[in-house]
Amino acid sequence: MKIENENNEGVPPVIVDKANVKLIDYFCPFCNSKLFRGNVLEFNIVCSQCNKLVRSAMISTKEEDSNSE
Repeated sequence: MKIENENNEGVPPVIVDKANVKLIDYFCPFCNSKLFRGNVLEFNIVCSQCNKLVRSAMISTKEEDSNSE
């Protein structure tokens, strides 16, 4: 088995400063505390403040509200 050592001197590392995904803040519909920030299609999560199950089907995002008008 032969191991090739690549010479990467002079090549800067690739660093991504910003994510290209739009993140959405999700809030509890019962107590209005922040659940998490992300970009998901569906979720089932228990609110850490009021201890109630929050489903994504219960929450309408601002984008969906503006499209319905």
